[in-house]
Amino acid sequence: ITSLYGTRSGQEIDAETFGVDLSPISRTQNPDPDLFSSRTNWSRQPNRLYSLSDEVRREGKKLFDLTFTNPTTCGIDYPAEEIISALTQREALRYEPDPKGLLSARDAVSSYYRAKGLDVKPANVILTASTSEAYSMVFKLLCEPGDEVLVPVPSYPLFEFLAQLNDVVIRPYLLRYDGEWHMDMSSVEQSLSARTRVIVVVSPHNPTGMFLKKSDRSALSAVCAQSGLALVVDEVFTDYAFDQDVQRVVSTAAHADVLTFTLNGISKLAGLPQMKLGWVVVSGPANQKEEALSRLEIIADAYLSVNTPVQLALPRLLEIGAIIRASIRDRTATNKLTLQQLMSKNSHCTLLQSEGGWYAILQVPKTKTAEEWAIALLSEESIFVHPGYFFEFQQDNVLVLSLLPDSGEFREAASKLLGYVQSHS
Repeated sequence: ITSLYGTRSGQEIDAETFGVDLSPISRTQNPDPDLFSSRTNWSRQPNRLYSLSDEVRREGKKLFDLTFTNPTTCGIDYPAEEIISALTQREALRYEPDPKGLLSARDAVSSYYRAKGLDVKPANVILTASTSEAYSMVFKLLCEPGDEVLVPVPSYPLFEFLAQLNDVVIRPYLLRYDGEWHMDMSSVEQSLSARTRVIVVVSPHNPTGMFLKKSDRSALSAVCAQSGLALVVDEVFTDYAFDQDVQRVVSTAAHADVLTFTLNGISKLAGLPQMKLGWVVVSGPANQKEEALSRLEIIADAYLSVNTPVQLALPRLLEIGAIIRASIRDRTATNKLTLQQLMSKNSHCTLLQSEGGWYAILQVPKTKTAEEWAIALLSEESIFVHPGYFFEFQQDNVLVLSLLPDSGEFREAASKLLGYVQSHS
């Protein structure tokens, strides 16, 4: 939905071109003010780019979709029979719910971290249906209505929906680029207020690919300890690094200095978004950790959202997922290398440094805005890309490209894109 309608937080929206304002419409504009809540009263006019993409499809043209990030439908080889077999266990016929999730599934999560050299006890794991649900549970745990959550900018626009649905307020802190991406700790401190409750970190960040570094984690821990805040770390892309770096944090799941909620799941980790299983690992000072776990268990018990078959299958799905993950890594690495090779012959664009993830960030000439480039590429070359402001980039000359499409399709699309930019600069 974030892709379909778009977002431009803090900016004026031109609904005829791209995006809509996600802030709730006033109750006087609500056709049924006494029936629906204002927190869900978003404008639902499709943005210009998605309307154009539909036109391209209707006209029978070949659409080069470089916004595409669904691993299950982009030619990745899945061990189908093994996945189906994992989901057909007889124990699934018996319903014995555990609010935190079946112990066998939490043991599998613990084993995943143990392979990384981290001691994560199953008792500190709570299963969720998705990372989005995990965010909502943590926001409910920590925030009163109107409290503030710090999130990075650029960022994925889903945060705005989750914040509104949980009655919390998003406040941004900046990521800076100076040849590589890094956290602006002064921006973090400047964004704090008396109502701040949570600092969110995404590692590696989506879409910049920036990993959390040990020095930044130490600085964040100091801020959290001093201000009485919790740290939420989203690690869904953590196993998709392009290279190694000893300065990176392997995971925050075992850090005990401040109250920390580490999020992950098999949507990205195993390339299985349709299986709907994620988790929260709670760590931190013993008294805070135990209180958080007790309260989260009650929240989870109110929903019991994770189905039994996928919990029973999780140990096997994580094994199978390692094969799928390797295929996805090969795909993203191949497409990134293709882009680098094509750009070596094109001086009009710059590929921004990325440490991991599924995206590439392309800096284009300022002769057009990112939105104008995106619309021109789609209408004239049938190439679909996201303009940077979809992800709240401060620069108005970046395009965001998915690295997941079929490698042959990606090469053809990237070549056409770079050629178009060169000839129209």
